[in-house]
This record gives sequence, structure tokens and C-alpha cells, in this order.
Amino acid sequence: MNASQIHLALTHLPVLLSLVGLVVLVIAMFKRNDTLTKTSFYLLLFAGISAAPVYFTGEGAEETIEHLPGVSESIIERHESLANLAFGVVGAAAIVSLMGLLLYRQKGILRTIRSLALFLAIATSGVMAVTAHLGGEIRHTEIRAGFQAQTENETNGDMQVNVNKNKD
Repeated sequence: MNASQIHLALTHLPVLLSLVGLVVLVIAMFKRNDTLTKTSFYLLLFAGISAAPVYFTGEGAEETIEHLPGVSESIIERHESLANLAFGVVGAAAIVSLMGLLLYRQKGILRTIRSLALFLAIATSGVMAVTAHLGGEIRHTEIRAGFQAQTENETNGDMQVNVNKNKD
């Protein structure tokens, strides 16, 4: 298994865990449920842990695909820049969540930790979603801005598709 395979196999995990962690935390805060709060902390912690192999295989994945036809260097660079930010934010959310788990019995500080975790979970979910989208644009031209699929010449049952690609 090479870096690209590992990167692609694991890439959805931190995105989904951070989003689910956010939803569970919001529900926990609304219901004032300690079990759900702890569950959200675990989800955000695991999102941060699972982001590490995704982040560290990114460079190897880039080297594997950067010279393939249709791959845009500028999209890779935008994805890489945002991945740096995403890794920092998800790491911060994981650390705050770990603090929440370790200091759970201290109710005074827990309120602050929970609020900070909520802020970081919102930031993490947003930045991870955009990072994932940019990663998808690298090889999936159909999700790039400006993509248009047009059918032409439907006579004789033949259908041709014109693809207008963004030249980044």
C-alpha cells in the first residue's frame, strides 16, 4: 500500500468524526447530557488522531499524482495549504477534548472546555469539509468550479460529452 492509497482510504474518517462530534456536542449541550458530552469529546479526539496519518501521507500522495494528466498544481497547493490549517484546528479540538475527558469532574472548568470544544468543532467541521472538497477536485474534474457537461450530436444514438475544464 502506498501513500496515496493510505491517504485516500483514511481521508473521510476525520471529516466525518469531526462533523458527528459537533452534532453530538450540540445535542449534549442542548439536553445537558454528560454521556453525550463525553461521547462528543471522544469523537473529536479520534478525529484528531485519525487526521495524523491522513496529513502525513499527503505529501506522498501528491508525489504519486502530481504529473498525471488533468491534475492541477494550483488545486493541489490550495488543498495542501488548507490541510495545514485543518490539521492544526482538528489537533486543537482533540487536545481540548482530551482535557475535557481528563478534567470532567471539575464542573467549573468543564463549562469553559465544552464551549471551547464547541467553537473548535464548528471550525474543524468547516475547514475539514472545504479541505476535503479541494482534495476531491484534484482528480474529480466534475466537481471543479466551471465544469459543464454538454451533450451534442444525439443523432444515431451516439452521445458525446464536452467537458470544459478549469485551467488552474
